[in-house]
Amino acid sequence: MHNPIMPRLCALLISLFSLTALTALQATAETKPDTAIKAFQGDTPDSPMSIDYKDLSAILSQTVWETGHSDRSTAGKTVPRTGSRIVTGSRGNTRTEGNRVDFHAFLGDNYDVIVALRRDLEKVPAAVPLNQFNRNEQLAYWLNLYNLTVISQIAGIFPETSLKKHYPALWDEKVLNVAGVPLSLNDIHHKILIPKYRDPLIMYGLFQGVIGGPNIRDEAYTGVSVWHQLKANAREFVNSNRGAFVRERIIRTSTFYEVNKALFPDFEADMKAHLLRYAKPVFADKLQAASSRVGTDQRNWYVADLYGGNRSRSSASSNPAAFLNAFTNSGEGYSYTGGEFAGEAGVASAWGNTAITHNQSLTRFPIHLVDMARKIQMKNQRNREGSVEVEEYDDVPETKADDASSTDGPEH
Repeated sequence: MHNPIMPRLCALLISLFSLTALTALQATAETKPDTAIKAFQGDTPDSPMSIDYKDLSAILSQTVWETGHSDRSTAGKTVPRTGSRIVTGSRGNTRTEGNRVDFHAFLGDNYDVIVALRRDLEKVPAAVPLNQFNRNEQLAYWLNLYNLTVISQIAGIFPETSLKKHYPALWDEKVLNVAGVPLSLNDIHHKILIPKYRDPLIMYGLFQGVIGGPNIRDEAYTGVSVWHQLKANAREFVNSNRGAFVRERIIRTSTFYEVNKALFPDFEADMKAHLLRYAKPVFADKLQAASSRVGTDQRNWYVADLYGGNRSRSSASSNPAAFLNAFTNSGEGYSYTGGEFAGEAGVASAWGNTAITHNQSLTRFPIHLVDMARKIQMKNQRNREGSVEVEEYDDVPETKADDASSTDGPEH
């Protein structure tokens, strides 16, 4: 079903850019892949232009279930479902960590919607070259496109419990076409983001679709808030069993740090310094007392799905017809029905308040989800009753050179 959703470009006159410039950009993109990626270099530090992601945020807010910060507790024993001897789903000390996505909500016609939205995001640089935006806007764009692509790729093979057998094929597939340049997830990660930013924080914005990776947020990244959002993700991941812990004086970390080794040139020293920067006091003390050895053997390939990837679609799923009707083709580009916020409200209404629906229907859920829900509720209650930790967030200054790093990194 063709129903794309065009992100709104603010403070922008597309007519300023000639057809000749766009044609030249696309011609460059049709050369060798690595050469073509150079089309995404450069930036305009004082650019007033931004990209609106309210549509993406509306979808994420209704399909992502936040679990809060880890308390590093060990998950309870996994038990089989009623009438079965088979135990399925993630086990171990990361089972109840990390945000979850209701991938069942993306089945059927809703799958066409997220693919259409992804394709709309792909078109943005063909309308306005990315170098006309500042670095923060570009970073938010690539993170949102990457994460939406991961979600749509998983939705395309769903239901699935583990992504291990799909690695690295899912990340290497040239599923995207941005301004005429065929791109894979790994191209965005390793050929665009790492060379351009050289900051370890960027890795925390790359959702891997699995429990063992950084969190997917319940909102889109924005140019104004992207560094704040990444710092929040970094603190959550570093202080979780998924991210890092100390055992027998050895620092055990996620395999995702190994994947991002290019961001840590002196790996063990840089990793320890990086972890200390975002560790909570108790964990920081353990890191200080640990040896300089850093292992990267912590992994959990289970899909970060609310139901564990092994449950058929329930009656609590969204109404795809209502969801699709929340958007309309406006003739010139695509916009929300009834104004800027009507579509966002339409998404929320059509998709339903998943958290409330889930809590009201726990008796129909797998036992691991009931366990996780109860732990989350208890943890959130403790957080509300506990002390407030004040943290300082500094804006990341703009830099003109592509190889210049932000003040937040690299940390060495």
